[in-house]
Amino acid sequence: MDIRIEIVKENEDGSADALVHFDKDGLAMLVQYGIIEMLKQAIAEYKMPVKTYTGGKPHRVKKVKE
Repeated sequence: MDIRIEIVKENEDGSADALVHFDKDGLAMLVQYGIIEMLKQAIAEYKMPVKTYTGGKPHRVKKVKE
């Protein structure tokens, strides 16, 4: 597997323009980890809080969009 990052230009604000070079295995790993991270973020973002009422079962509370 080969993944290399080449800095093309360093910008005044501290950021940089870069090229990412990778082979087939590197691409597969980048896509796999990217999808996993997107799913983790979506789960965290859309996770519904659980409220427990005295003497009752836990109830899911719907998240209201503002």
